[in-house]
Amino acid sequence: MATLQKSKTEVIRAEEVKAQKATKNTPLPSVFQAAERAAEFFDHLRSHYRETRRSKVDIDAEIRLLMDDGSLYDEGSAKVRDISPSGALLGDIHLPKDAFPASPFRIEIVLRSGNYEGIGIHAQPVRFVQGQRGMGVKFEEIFVAA
Repeated sequence: MATLQKSKTEVIRAEEVKAQKATKNTPLPSVFQAAERAAEFFDHLRSHYRETRRSKVDIDAEIRLLMDDGSLYDEGSAKVRDISPSGALLGDIHLPKDAFPASPFRIEIVLRSGNYEGIGIHAQPVRFVQGQRGMGVKFEEIFVAA
């Protein structure tokens, strides 16, 4: 009489299949569903395109557009709409030339509201937001303005 022997691999595979079938029909507990909707879960997703979490603010600012050689292209005003340790979104940008340079430039921001008065930031533009007359910037250096 021949005996059938199953290898350990076959036994493990059979057990994995049974476990998969059991978990497919088991709904996620409500704790896990709530966790998926939590801010931390969405922060994890946002981390793929943004370094840090931003906070909504409304801070008046003076801005200067500086060319790579250091020359002044234009200066005006803006509102800081949101901010993080690594960047910000500027909105309501008003410049006398009403245009941005076609070649690479930096932006100097000096905050002019409340507790932020006199904080200066050198930044690089990373995107433009037409609907808000705005620009997303990445911080390079923070300084105290005179």
